[in-house]
Amino acid sequence: MKRFLTTLLAATVLSWGAAQTIVDIAAGNDDFSTLVTAVTAAGLVDVLSGEGPFTVFAPTNAAFEALPEGALDAVLADVDLLTAVLTYHVVAGDVRAADVVSLSKAATVQGEYLSVSTTDGVRVDQANVVATDIVASNGVIHVIDAVLLPKAVLAALTGQTLPSGYVYYDLAAVGGSGVSGSVLIVDMGRGTSQVQVNLEGTPAGGNHPIHFHTGRCGSAGGVVIPLNNVDGDSGWSSTKVDVPFTWIVGSAHALMVHLAPDQMSTIVACGDVGID
Repeated sequence: MKRFLTTLLAATVLSWGAAQTIVDIAAGNDDFSTLVTAVTAAGLVDVLSGEGPFTVFAPTNAAFEALPEGALDAVLADVDLLTAVLTYHVVAGDVRAADVVSLSKAATVQGEYLSVSTTDGVRVDQANVVATDIVASNGVIHVIDAVLLPKAVLAALTGQTLPSGYVYYDLAAVGGSGVSGSVLIVDMGRGTSQVQVNLEGTPAGGNHPIHFHTGRCGSAGGVVIPLNNVDGDSGWSSTKVDVPFTWIVGSAHALMVHLAPDQMSTIVACGDVGID
């Protein structure tokens, strides 16, 4: 780690002096060699060398090595999946560390949102941010210790190389509401979990309460885990809960989406979570 940070500092100094792009900085650091290989394979070198500005959450080689066996090969073999993974690490604009810590989410170039947590250090999704504000001529790099996988990629890997500590479930429309989507649950360690809900068809301007209930959608009981409301404009919600991942997915729950805070009896979407 000391060698990594020393090399990183050198790269940062060079970036200020020689106005290097994000790709130049990554290519000049051996700890980003897997990332550079992936960016090259996806044909994104010119894009990330362009004017930008871009904010890149850059996984180290160790982060790629921590993926389950076969996962990296599966993604590298499919350009569409690889592009989705890489662009999920990119946020449009120049977002510095001081800005990141004030966010709860960030829209990625891939289209989905990253969740941001500052409760225990700074995390994006399940990754720790280990170095910040490496300034390039076309944006900024923040270093992370895990590879981030968007829902679309997790769906494609399901049943093949789905990483442990990730699980997602579909949410179906109820009563012809037209609201549907999915929930991604991530094991954050230390008895905590991140719950990300993405919905389509939500009425703009509203907020939709969501909760884990006991039982199943057809016969749900009381609330066991309240979550942050879904924003009607984006259809997105992210909540870090002090509940172990194994407890959420190891027993039967129903995730219910309610129409509005004053219309809790009206369910617009629901999904069965966990095992019976």
